[in-house]
Amino acid sequence: MEILVVTWNYPPRRGGIENLIGSLCGELKKTHSVQTITAHAQHSASCEKDVFRAPWPGLISFAFYAIWRGTILLARNHGIAVVFGGSVVVTPLVLILARLFGRRAVVQAHGLDIIHRNFVYQKLCVRWLRFCDQVVANSRYTARLAQAKGVLLERLVVIPPGVDVQGFSEPLDATAAKPLWGIKDKRIILFVGRLAKRKGVKEFIESSLVKVAREVPDVCFMIVGDNPSDSLAHRDDTVSEIKTAVATLRLENHVRLLGSLSDADVIKLYQACELVILPALDMKDDVEGFGIVALEAAAAGKPVVATRVGGIPDAVEDGKSGVLVEPGDYEGLSELIISLLRDPELSLSMGSYAHCRANKEYSWCEIVTRYEGVFAATTSEPC
Repeated sequence: MEILVVTWNYPPRRGGIENLIGSLCGELKKTHSVQTITAHAQHSASCEKDVFRAPWPGLISFAFYAIWRGTILLARNHGIAVVFGGSVVVTPLVLILARLFGRRAVVQAHGLDIIHRNFVYQKLCVRWLRFCDQVVANSRYTARLAQAKGVLLERLVVIPPGVDVQGFSEPLDATAAKPLWGIKDKRIILFVGRLAKRKGVKEFIESSLVKVAREVPDVCFMIVGDNPSDSLAHRDDTVSEIKTAVATLRLENHVRLLGSLSDADVIKLYQACELVILPALDMKDDVEGFGIVALEAAAAGKPVVATRVGGIPDAVEDGKSGVLVEPGDYEGLSELIISLLRDPELSLSMGSYAHCRANKEYSWCEIVTRYEGVFAATTSEPC
C-alpha cells in the first residue's frame, strides 16, 4: 500500500504526537511505501528518505508547501491510496488533497487538537473533521470528543499509541548512571513529558511532594522535559514556576529538573526509578488525550500513579498496571506513592503486569496492524 502522510508534528521535534507519528511512519515503511510532508525543522537529517520538509518555519508556510508538494506527489503517483493526517490541525490540507485526486482521507485525533479554544481553528480545522473518511482517535475519551464535534460513530476507530517494548526493557546499567544525576542513594519517582500546565507538575510538588518527602526522606522527584516552546497551543513558562515552587518549599534536595534528555538517558531513568507519576489536571481547555508516558513506564516494567483524567484510564489499568486517583485528590496521590515506595513487592507486581500488558496490547507490531486494517478498509469502500 502507498500512503501520503501530512503532519505538522514529526521528529526531530519532541513530544508525544511527534513520537507517535514518527514511530508509526517508521513501522509502516517496513512493508509499505510512505511519503511524509512535514514542517520545517532546523536540525533535521539532511537525507531523510521520502520526507519532504517545508523550507521555511511557520504554520502558514507549511500549509502552502503541503498543498504544493502533495499535489506533485499525488499527480505523479496514482498508487497512493490514502492521505493520512498526523493531527486535526492538518484536516483541511488532507481533505483538499484527498478530494482533488480522488483518494481517501484519514486523520489522527489526539484530544487537545479537537478542543483547542480558538474560533478560527474550530471553524477551519475541527469543523471539517466530520468529512474525513475515517478518524483515528488515540483513546475512547478522544473518540467521544470527536463525536461531540459531529464525527459519525461509523467513521471513528480507537487505536492507542504503540511503544517500543524491547527498547525500554533492554538491560542497561541504570544504577551506574545515578551518580551522574547526583542521586546515588536516592529513590526516584519520575515524570517525563512537555511541561504544559495540564501536566500538573507544579501542583504535585506544592500539594503532594512535601508529604511524600517527609514520609520517605530519600525520595527524589526527577522531571524530564522542557517548556512546550514548539507547541501551537502552549506558551507557558512552567519551568520557572516549578523552580519557584521548589525554592519556596525548600525541596531542592528532593527535586531535579533535567530538561530534555537523550532517549538512552530517559530509558535509564525509567529503569532506575521506583515508579512514574502523571498528575494531570482536569482542565476545560486542555486535555491529556492518552498518556504515552504510562506506556513507556509499562514497557520498562514500572507502575504508574496518575489522575483519572482524559484518556489516561485507557493507558493505566487501575489496580493492576498502576493506580488512579481523582484529579485534585493530592492526599490520595501522596498516600498511594508512599504505599508503593514502602511495598516493593506490590510495586514489582504491578510493574510486571504492566510490562506484559504493554507487550501484548501496545507493541508496535500489534498497533501498526490495526492501522493497516483501517487503511485497507477505507480504500476498499466505494468512492
